[in-house]
Amino acid sequence: MEKWSLGQLQQIEPYDFEKLLAQLFSKMGYAVEETQYSHDRGIDLIIRIVHFGLSHSWIVQAKRYLEPVGVKVVREYSSLRYRDRVDGVIIVATSSFTREGQDEAAEHNVKLIDGNLLAEMLNHYMPGENRGMHEAKAIESADAQGQDASTIMRRGEKLLAEEPVSMGREKMIMVITNKNILFKKGSGLLLRKENIEQRIEMKDLAGVHADQQGLFLIAGHKRLVLYPISARRRDRILELLESLRPEYVCGEHLLRSSRKNSIMTILTNKRLARISIEDGEMEDIPLSKIIGVEAERGLFKKDSIVVSESSNGMMKHSFEVDDAHEWKKAIEQKVRIT
Repeated sequence: MEKWSLGQLQQIEPYDFEKLLAQLFSKMGYAVEETQYSHDRGIDLIIRIVHFGLSHSWIVQAKRYLEPVGVKVVREYSSLRYRDRVDGVIIVATSSFTREGQDEAAEHNVKLIDGNLLAEMLNHYMPGENRGMHEAKAIESADAQGQDASTIMRRGEKLLAEEPVSMGREKMIMVITNKNILFKKGSGLLLRKENIEQRIEMKDLAGVHADQQGLFLIAGHKRLVLYPISARRRDRILELLESLRPEYVCGEHLLRSSRKNSIMTILTNKRLARISIEDGEMEDIPLSKIIGVEAERGLFKKDSIVVSESSNGMMKHSFEVDDAHEWKKAIEQKVRIT
């Protein structure tokens, strides 16, 4: 069972850190009120506990710091006790507190929880719930109830990279694991079901087309689907997906691709396909039905291949491609193998 550690806590995004503390205090028996983010009057959480008519309430401040928290921060939040009429203030930090800060806290009934103590508390009240900070507790409950937990990382799944990308006009984070490619909104570390926009299983990934306009992930079963993305670190994404190629190459995989305006022509080990980038409309020919292919040079030096298909008689299809002779050679080689 993986334990919570100080280094792990210091990598959490501030928003996710507050969420984690809310879960922790709830496990400890407190009623937790999460204040509205960015409109919280300087308050992150309010926790309350009632026993036999006796009520105690505390303000909780979350500080995801690397450096020790000093007296200035402690003094600033100690005043919240009087302003909001609570029993005290708790400051939770992922670092330590200076000696001056500790002295100031003792004078004003401010309780301090440093990173090491926080890790101990999490290991006591929430053991094993970190799962590398990317799996959610919802996995276990969803599995137990037979629900679909496919949008959250599963056991044995390892995070490889997170890259900011654009998909159309949407800004997203592309999360690459050894089993999935996920597109999520938001920048937090925790993957939540509600912020997953797209999910591609690695075994369904056929390949990637790259050109000056961006990257196109090509995936699917019976139908191929294009996922157009643009990214600053596109070379990093391509390098990583190429390193994962043995993970998905056993299924349908890309052999050649060519884009002309809004049309993508794709050759895989199973089919020759033409897909509209704008609306996803697809026409494909199984390689087993191809009986001939010709390379042609048309007007304005446009290359194309003409493919003969034996399906309910002879049909011919023309595909505009780059370097028609190379396409012809690749198709003929694959058709002979098939």
